[in-house]
Amino acid sequence: MQGEFVSLRPIRGRDDYDLIALWSASDAGSYSSGSQVFMTGEAMEAFVAKHGLNYLMVVDRDGEPVGGVSWQQLAYPGSFEVGNVVGSSELWGLGYGVESVNLLLEFLFHQRNAHRIHLMTGLFNKQMVQIFLTGPIKTEGVLRDFFFLDGEYHDALVGSLLRDEYYAFLESLGTNPVDLVDRQDKLDARAMLNQRIPEIPACRPDDRSGGDRNESPTA
Repeated sequence: MQGEFVSLRPIRGRDDYDLIALWSASDAGSYSSGSQVFMTGEAMEAFVAKHGLNYLMVVDRDGEPVGGVSWQQLAYPGSFEVGNVVGSSELWGLGYGVESVNLLLEFLFHQRNAHRIHLMTGLFNKQMVQIFLTGPIKTEGVLRDFFFLDGEYHDALVGSLLRDEYYAFLESLGTNPVDLVDRQDKLDARAMLNQRIPEIPACRPDDRSGGDRNESPTA
């Protein structure tokens, strides 16, 4: 999954989990989850597996890891909660976070048949609040005093994005998600089958097994 500034790639081993653990214990962890979490890379790997989290690393144009995105299936198939982090504060505000989230949304909607994406952020994360209020995400409500940070409680902003809203947003921008298989290849494959259907008994409607659909069953 390739964007203009960053791309997403799978986790490749312990080194990546060490980075995720490092970011979780830094200021980046405070912004992304509301608290700093201190654990080893080994413990982070076990935590991810135990809670059914999925991670992809965010890498820059040189292939260097700069952050991560995550998703987790919720109660119903097609419903996911997503998160993201950009590790170094020096990289904040450069568009890495926005683009990595957009790439993750494309992956979930266009390749994983997502129906609803759930997002939540603290009302101390200016960058994420801006994403909520200026993009296609629909704000659903505020959870009062949800986070505790820096000696005080902070509200959480909750939002979601539905499948049809995502594609409508892309259409309004005059763009399309990236297909993994070229559209012409799909059309050619269908045309090849259509040419052969008369020669393939299993594809002829009058040769399908099961008998007459209007025929009543007999005892």
